[in-house]
Amino acid sequence: MLKTRPVNDRKLRYSFSFIILLIFYQGCGIFDTRDPQDPETIRSTYFPPTSADLVIDNLSYSIQEKNSNNYNRCISSENYQYIPDSRSQQQYVEIFNSWNIQSEKHYLDNLISRQEGGNSSAVLFLDNERLTQLSSDSARYQADYIFVFQHNQANVPKSSKGRISLILATDSDELFYIRKWEDFRQNDTDFTWSEFKANFSN
Repeated sequence: MLKTRPVNDRKLRYSFSFIILLIFYQGCGIFDTRDPQDPETIRSTYFPPTSADLVIDNLSYSIQEKNSNNYNRCISSENYQYIPDSRSQQQYVEIFNSWNIQSEKHYLDNLISRQEGGNSSAVLFLDNERLTQLSSDSARYQADYIFVFQHNQANVPKSSKGRISLILATDSDELFYIRKWEDFRQNDTDFTWSEFKANFSN
């Protein structure tokens, strides 16, 4: 019988109502441009993913710190599958038909290179989280998300929202990685994470 438990609250996880207030409240300063960091001292928070929940922590930190290397370390290099939301799958067929782990890093590197103000904020908010243990070496993680990245690309929103479902499993090194990533659109008007990936894929 599958065991299901709610994921513990972590840093960067707030209720959606509070998130919306943060995003739209003028003067809150969360997305103010900061002084540029020395490029040789890129922040790097990464925990050896000995359990499935640590992969989610690593994913959140990699986005906050805009660290594409750590972001890719969350994804299985042996067997990775990305399934975009259904509308994006139809709209960006050529992009997602060949999507792989290299595509993930390439998209995030492109996004980081187009950040607004040289060193602006990136945040991943996760809510309504559930982690279901499937076996001793695999789990399913589901959550509503808001992914915000302050970029300078015209005509592309700076925030996306939807719901993700991840299969987390161990690779040959016995550490956990994202094996399968599914994106879901919750409302017709939403701009999803898949659309972010497609728009910054090249």
